[in-house]
Parts: sequence; structure tokens; C-alpha cells
Amino acid sequence: MTHLTPDELIDALEGVGHQAHLAECERCRRELAELSAVLSDAKQASVPEPSPLFWPHFSERVRTAIHRDAPPAGAWPSWLRWQVLLPLGAAAMIIFGLMFSVPDLDHAERASAEPALDANAPLDVAAPSDSWVVLADLVGEMDLDTAMAAGVVAPGVAEQAVLQLTADEQQELTRLLNAELTRAKS
Repeated sequence: MTHLTPDELIDALEGVGHQAHLAECERCRRELAELSAVLSDAKQASVPEPSPLFWPHFSERVRTAIHRDAPPAGAWPSWLRWQVLLPLGAAAMIIFGLMFSVPDLDHAERASAEPALDANAPLDVAAPSDSWVVLADLVGEMDLDTAMAAGVVAPGVAEQAVLQLTADEQQELTRLLNAELTRAKS
């Protein structure tokens, strides 16, 4: 048997429903009687009215406490104190130093150092270039759609790579894909 919730007990105390449950449940009747006794005691307690000077004095004490705890005029805001600015300044100096210490290749050197991606060129899957390793470390795991949207992989490259596989490699790819699909379903 489920018992009345506190909200339902208050409703029952006010005479709104739950009379059938109270007729059957001793525990709920006992809780209702305890709640009724507490409410009766609270109604009988007398709370004295504060003196007429309480609110003006209270207001003045609050105003004084606010002025006492306020920072002095002309003080720096808390977000501009040295505890915050020191780490930010250090990080800015490191970034600034790196900008000038890392050599910048001009456009011609960059073009000769990094060959352009050709969607029809055969892929060298066995030995990834250093730039691909750095890119993979930076972006982590990336799906094909995200890589294509970012311009990392040209459309159709995956299909080209699959078409260039030998028969044994295609069988192994099929086995790996089936194993992954089976694992994903379970």
C-alpha cells in the first residue's frame, strides 16, 4: 500500500480528499495527527512584534555593513588583480614568443614542401606522412563526413582507396567491417 505524500497529507489536513485512504491506513492517520498537532502548536505560539525602531535601525546596520565591506574608491576590480593577470600575461608572452621563434616558410617553400592532394592519385596507406600524423594527433578521431567538410579528405578518396585494395585486402576489410557491425549491434 502506498502512503500519502507530504503534499497529500496537507490536502487531507485541509479536508480536501484522501478520506478513503485515511480510513484504511493507520500510519497516514498517525502522520496526519502529528501534522495537525504541530500546526496547532504553531498557531498558539505568540511572536512579539518588533519595536517601531527595529526596521530603521536594521536598515542602517545593513547600509553600514555594505559600506564597510566595499572596496576603496579607485581600487581595481577583482578580475584585474595580479593573481588573475599574472597567468594571463605569462600565457600571452609564451604565445607571443612562439609567434616569432617558429620560422615561417614563404608560400613557395610551403607549396614545394607539402604536395597537393589529388583525389585520383594512389594512396600510400602503409607510410603516413608526418603532417598526417600531426593532424591526427590534433583532431583525434574524426569521421569521414567531418574530414570531408574540413577539407582534409577530398570526396571520393575512400572509394578510390577501396578500389585499389587487393582481393585479400578486400576480404580482410569485409571481415573487419562485419565484426564491427556485429559488435555495434550487441
